[in-house]
Amino acid sequence: MTLTAEGRFAGRIKIIDALEVLDVDFSNMTFTTEAEVDAFYDEVDRLLEASKRRWYFLVNYTNCTIADEVWNHFGDRGKHSNVTYGLGTVRFGVSPLTRQTIRERAMQAQFRANVFETREEALVALGELRKRRVVTGVPATQALLRVEDVSVSFGGIQALRGVSFEVQTGEVFSIIGPNGAGKTSMLNVISGFYRPDAGRILFEGQDRTALKAYEVAELGIARTFQNVALFRGMSVLDNIMTGRLLKMKGSFLLDALYVGPSMRQELAHRAFVERIIDFLEIEGIRKMPAARLPYGLQKRVELARALAAEPKLLLLDEPMAGMNVEEKEDIARFILDINDEWGTTIVLIEHDMGVVMDISSHVMVLDYGAKIAEGSPGEVRTDPTVIRAYLGESQ
Repeated sequence: MTLTAEGRFAGRIKIIDALEVLDVDFSNMTFTTEAEVDAFYDEVDRLLEASKRRWYFLVNYTNCTIADEVWNHFGDRGKHSNVTYGLGTVRFGVSPLTRQTIRERAMQAQFRANVFETREEALVALGELRKRRVVTGVPATQALLRVEDVSVSFGGIQALRGVSFEVQTGEVFSIIGPNGAGKTSMLNVISGFYRPDAGRILFEGQDRTALKAYEVAELGIARTFQNVALFRGMSVLDNIMTGRLLKMKGSFLLDALYVGPSMRQELAHRAFVERIIDFLEIEGIRKMPAARLPYGLQKRVELARALAAEPKLLLLDEPMAGMNVEEKEDIARFILDINDEWGTTIVLIEHDMGVVMDISSHVMVLDYGAKIAEGSPGEVRTDPTVIRAYLGESQ
């Protein structure tokens, strides 16, 4: 079923039920007054109100001209429609000037620009939004993690400078930047190892800025570290079982006697860990001491231990550092499978640009503790500021 606007905007505003899409066509239009903006968005809102439900927005900006003096009003009307009726927005056909304006507004107002070159690319991105919603049951517009104006300093060194961003449920969100840019400091703030000097951390809409690390873990946030942090004398199985500690409930006496509820609980947790072992393809090393494993497998065991906590949000700090190409390919595949099959939201720090651009839904760039760019992998890859600060000048 397709519903379309009538009158002067006939064919420019369409609801395509099969795709769950509101198709908005700004191509070759010019907006020079607020009245012109209102006339268009009044018709958008009328059609959306009549539908009695929410939609994904697919917006075509090809050859669209928006006067500087009406940009704020244009943005406010669009934001109202998105917040009231939207499930997520993708944009395409945007001129360089309009793209820059949208991205600047997105940085200031904390929304996703989601700008693509072609309609086909935008439809692929829209499909990813729909998939995440199906897997997680949460609309793409709802942030799982929100970081607001966070600053961290150590003496006279400013590690983070007013950084704000949000991570949506079900995505792979990568943080990149040069060494010393503040990437690990940001993960330490999110996981409760550091307390920010200013700003807030919200998880599932609740302020958790003041929580300790173990309290953050209880909320459903797990992490790995740059350097392997396993218990070297313990077996792989026992190392992974430590990730279940927050899930274990019991009494000292019953646990010591290993009878009744204590035994049943242990067996249930063991079964869950065995599932992770099979998933990460480490069945053959489950009984080996961690110290005897090669580096790549130790990193995989650390990933398994984090998964054992059943996190809603998984923080991965350079999970592929020091690995060869084959090991990186394995970890990249596992990250995608964790995100796709388990529905786990992932925040990733990684220096391998090929991996970041291949597996990320969204990328944020830090430099000297400040956010300098944010967007889709394609947007970040071509951002002149990022090229200068991190990837080097193009020749």
